[in-house]
Amino acid sequence: MNNKRWNLIVTILVFLFIFAIRIPHINNSPCEQGDFWRQSDTESIARNFLEDKFNIFYPQFNYDGKKPNYVQLEFQITTFLIALLYKVFGYHYYLARLVPITFFMGSSIYLYLIVKRYYGNPVAWYAIIAYAIMPINIYYTRAIMPESAALFFFIGAFYYFTKWYDNEKLSTLFISAIFTCLSISQKTPTIFIGLAMIFLLIKKYRFRFLLKWELWIFALISLLPNIIYIQWSRSIAEFDYVTNIGLLHIVPKSLKAFLDIESYKFAGGEIAAAISPGLIVPIIAGLIDSKWTKDYPIIFWTAAMLLEVIAVVAVIKLKYYFIFTTPIAAIWAGKNLGKLGNGRRIIFSVLMGLSVLAIWNYKGCKSFFVEKDNILKQAEVIRMYTEQDDLVVIGTVEPTLLNQSRRSGWRANIKYYKEIPTGAEKEIHYLVEKGAKYFSPLGGYIYGDDGSYRKYLDDNFEKLGEGDYFIYKLR
Repeated sequence: MNNKRWNLIVTILVFLFIFAIRIPHINNSPCEQGDFWRQSDTESIARNFLEDKFNIFYPQFNYDGKKPNYVQLEFQITTFLIALLYKVFGYHYYLARLVPITFFMGSSIYLYLIVKRYYGNPVAWYAIIAYAIMPINIYYTRAIMPESAALFFFIGAFYYFTKWYDNEKLSTLFISAIFTCLSISQKTPTIFIGLAMIFLLIKKYRFRFLLKWELWIFALISLLPNIIYIQWSRSIAEFDYVTNIGLLHIVPKSLKAFLDIESYKFAGGEIAAAISPGLIVPIIAGLIDSKWTKDYPIIFWTAAMLLEVIAVVAVIKLKYYFIFTTPIAAIWAGKNLGKLGNGRRIIFSVLMGLSVLAIWNYKGCKSFFVEKDNILKQAEVIRMYTEQDDLVVIGTVEPTLLNQSRRSGWRANIKYYKEIPTGAEKEIHYLVEKGAKYFSPLGGYIYGDDGSYRKYLDDNFEKLGEGDYFIYKLR
């Protein structure tokens, strides 16, 4: 078999493998142990597009209050695509999961092209398999969340920028600008890719790059639509829990994070868990063995994302934000494994070794795929006793019960909104006046309750349901 056909066959098999390991549990509900709150929110936005307002600029939650309940979030590419699939094929969870899976496959293609360009095969094969089998990617790149879309645009932005860096074709630069814009629109921390781009520009042009008009157009395309969208979504938002979350919770603490040793300990531990212990050695070895003259684009990318880890992820402490370190980690792992040789037997052995590691990492993620049966059962009870337009109060701080039961309403006893009085009697009276008809605890649980809230409900309202799965009729 000639080398060209061999390379094509191996490449196809590698991508089929990457896709195949994302098929198990593809029809799971959003109520998985891993980030069920975020997944159920995302899926509910897609449903609300279809059922309430089919407009990508008007995402809405099912809480806190009656609809419409528009919210300031990322630009809703993933949810809108899910809504389109729901519209054509009906409500099926596997359709919702196919959207992030498809985006991840696209991101793998861009990563493959980057690595192949700098290091060739088999390094590119090793890198994209390492990328695909990292525990954080095994789970989150098929979760009903925007992370896969962000990865697709994020890696694509760097791919097109480095192409322009070499050939200086304006079309390539402006494609990179569009990808950069869309990347930021999905996850604001991906803006750190801009640092890697600036580092590259300084290396090539010194500070003369500031005189290049095309780069100012690049910045305008990358940033202005996002600024406009942020202001627009803020103007329509009726739900303020996530409004300006970056400015309020991240930026003020970022500078302090660089001086706090705990930030580095947290980041180190979480990165190790995200990429898996089995890949740490080749990643570190690849970094140590890096050569400035050949590896500087990847070194710049690495530096930019490590800054993002401390400035953003170590502050907000949402583990899935570590996902943006996985492409560069995969490149260093692949580069190191590539030193084992180019012989077909060696390539086959390394690919088999990575496959075994994939199985090991998959088993480590097993608990994340487990669905929360108590939420699913309670949601069934809510649907059984309520109509679709009935407003429901739930006893959990996470809104998954509302999302899964396809109802709107409030979360009880969270003491977040100033206009809602505290205390069971006052809060229930207020919510009933606002239209609430039912109250749903979860297995009798009510968030922050010392027993008095549950007692007030037991003493004053009728129960509907049996055993641990019941709701209160408020009127």
